[in-house]
Amino acid sequence: MRRAGNIRSRLTALLVTATVAAALAAPGSASARVHGLQLGFTDPDSFQFAAPADRQVAFGQAKAAGTSLIRISIGWDQLSPNAPPNVATAANPDWSGYDWSSLDTPVRETVAAGFTPVVVVLTAPRWAEGPNRPSESVAPGGSWRPSTRAFQALATALAKRYSGSFADPQNPGQSLPRVRYWQGWNEPNLSTYLNPQWSRSKGRYRLASPGIYRGLLNAWYKGIKSVSASDQVVTAGTAPFGDQPGGKRVQPALFWRELFCLRGRKALRRVRCSGAPVRFDILAHHPYPVGPPRRHAPIPDDVTIADWNRIKRPLKVALRKHTVAPHKSKRLWATELSWDSKPPDPDGIPAHLQATYMEGAFSTMWSEGVSGIVWFLMRDQAPQPDFASTLQSGIYTRGDTFAQDAPKPSFTSFSFPFTGYIHKGKVQLWGLAPAPGPVTVQRQTRSGAWTTLARLTARSDRLFLGSARLRPGTQLRAVQGTRVSLSWKVFSPR
Repeated sequence: MRRAGNIRSRLTALLVTATVAAALAAPGSASARVHGLQLGFTDPDSFQFAAPADRQVAFGQAKAAGTSLIRISIGWDQLSPNAPPNVATAANPDWSGYDWSSLDTPVRETVAAGFTPVVVVLTAPRWAEGPNRPSESVAPGGSWRPSTRAFQALATALAKRYSGSFADPQNPGQSLPRVRYWQGWNEPNLSTYLNPQWSRSKGRYRLASPGIYRGLLNAWYKGIKSVSASDQVVTAGTAPFGDQPGGKRVQPALFWRELFCLRGRKALRRVRCSGAPVRFDILAHHPYPVGPPRRHAPIPDDVTIADWNRIKRPLKVALRKHTVAPHKSKRLWATELSWDSKPPDPDGIPAHLQATYMEGAFSTMWSEGVSGIVWFLMRDQAPQPDFASTLQSGIYTRGDTFAQDAPKPSFTSFSFPFTGYIHKGKVQLWGLAPAPGPVTVQRQTRSGAWTTLARLTARSDRLFLGSARLRPGTQLRAVQGTRVSLSWKVFSPR
């Protein structure tokens, strides 16, 4: 019986390996075009505001986690606190009115540490806001109808400065690094960042923020692309939840449909709108969850981890109806996502559950077509003034110093995510290995021992895939060299 069991295990391993190798290697097959998944962090406290020595420790922690993207946030009001005399001056990165000090350093250090920067710009200076501005209690500073002409000029100046050929003022004879990914604004469906969200006319509320943002995004695109057509324009990541008409938040699926000049939820139809088509390369969203990663948001126009089709379907229609340009497929990125963990937050989810949810979220969104995920944060924030007003969503528990930070279980999930969801009667083996090369998938026997289920190969982008027929409740894990993923209990998602 034992010998027969070993034979079955070997046959299963060979079957899985052969199936995956054929799927990934077959030239021209659909599977040969399977997309990868880039991971990153948003953590200004670690990568931008920490002391220089601590920033270097943070970059080392990020490298240990296997990330590739670092999202750098900067305020337009920081870069250009005073109004330029004209648009041509604003488009010149040599203009003396610009203060580049808060952006040059993180870009320089991020690239030097081996990461790809994603620069997001938000918060207009007062001089670039629109007329008839209400009080800041109604519209926070930097959010009121930002000037599209000024935003385009800023985008041009940014793309020129970080084109890879602009002289570095601190290092004679060298150039500032290249920035390829440019994200224009943040969460434009929230009144925190863009106003007004709604306008009121003849007793009715009408959406305002999608039209305002369409102008901003097109201006951003034009400015960035005027320097290099290969630079990638990333939309602002939309927040996952909204309110009823007249509230401070617009539901994200509704926001995207309006941005794409579409109406209706099921039977989408094109409508006339100013500034169409809207232009971008990568669509971003912030799919913060309402529970486990495969739980749908109960409100139809909210969009959490499992709800990307609520954006993808309108995007597909908009491309077909030419209200989105250029007319080619768009990548999907989640530029913020997290769960707080307990410890340290007494109201967070248990640390082991945070880890399980994280890798479940990664594989779920990958299956929905998402190719980039930026986790918020890498390192827990200090609970000042309290846990309720801070975030403990890092993959490192905060120590007294950066060097004393301790990895959570989610460190393993981030650096070596692995899942096995049941889909159409088979377990879909999915993961990102620490490095390209061989990966062994193991299952646990009743005695507690781990035996080989499959031998797979991680591609150059670390992705590995497979499938097997297994019973619910089977415990699986992936191994590469001395690195071992967390164990995963096979189940069928509800």
